[in-house]
Amino acid sequence: MTIRDSDVIQVRNVRRSFRSPKKGEGIKGAFGLLVKPEYSVHEALKGVSFSIEAGAFVGLIGANGAGKTTLLKILSGLIPPSEGEARVKGFDPFKRHLDFRKQISLVMGQKAQLWWDLPGVDAFDLLRAIYEIPPAVYKERLHTLAELLDVTKHLNTQIRRLSLGERMKMELIGAILHWPSVIFLDEPTIGLDVLAAHKLREFLKVFNQREKATIILTSHNMDDIERLCSRVMILRAGEIVYDGAPGKLTSGGESRLRVRLLQQPTLEELSQITGVPVKSIEIDEGKTEVTGDDEAEATETRAIHFSIKKEQIVPVLQTLITRFQMIDMGIQEQSLEKVIQRLFEGSV
Repeated sequence: MTIRDSDVIQVRNVRRSFRSPKKGEGIKGAFGLLVKPEYSVHEALKGVSFSIEAGAFVGLIGANGAGKTTLLKILSGLIPPSEGEARVKGFDPFKRHLDFRKQISLVMGQKAQLWWDLPGVDAFDLLRAIYEIPPAVYKERLHTLAELLDVTKHLNTQIRRLSLGERMKMELIGAILHWPSVIFLDEPTIGLDVLAAHKLREFLKVFNQREKATIILTSHNMDDIERLCSRVMILRAGEIVYDGAPGKLTSGGESRLRVRLLQQPTLEELSQITGVPVKSIEIDEGKTEVTGDDEAEATETRAIHFSIKKEQIVPVLQTLITRFQMIDMGIQEQSLEKVIQRLFEGSV
């Protein structure tokens, strides 16, 4: 792919491996670690390359162990790459230059970064001093963030006394109080209820649009990805297997066609008539009432589900209508979650 010098984030052939000691069973195995240790090497990232322009909102997704958090740690300067080069705002992240740290932020949904025994307002005032934010600017920012996240009434409450959702909002305020231009979010909505996750997503959308901040978001929640990100990168076993718009993942894929027939053809018959492989047809038992000339008669019917390409839908329906009596039908687009699941499994 093309990596432009003007891009805010530039990653070139980044690899990262971890070495861990191998322990045998029992006391003998423990003694072996001291005398002659053996090590196993795990390659978390395998030659990853990409670039991100200013103001982009990018989703970074993958199964557990795919390398998402490792990549964010490299970009935020917590760990160095084993090979390759990463640049953020022109800086080498691991050198942790002061100007670099003032322009980035990392929010990890499973790790607290604020002081739990302090109320939010005191924790934020301490951050104001650390980042040397002018008092007037700090007051305006805190008011804006607290209003957007609806936590003004909780600012004087100890962090540890807040609910998980409110604590996460406070963590987010603390992470962006210095107004970073690059934000890394690692599972920010994990553990949040539906309402709290919705408010957090709305805030991130507004902040991205208003401040033109570049945001990379990792999440297992596809609502986060679909509602926030205009671009997704999918990691599988340390490699990027997809980089593009989320809509393109589903636009060319399969759809789910459901039909209910009065007759009960076998799977073999349906496969032969429609040309759709028998393994892709699922049958759900159901009942419907068919009204005749004199009385209603309860008749057993079956809902048949085809997983087929969009261009196959019309020919399949035409074929079925000419051979059987169709009671009803429906078409369902495949979900982004299903497509990504197949990518994780390596079946796409």
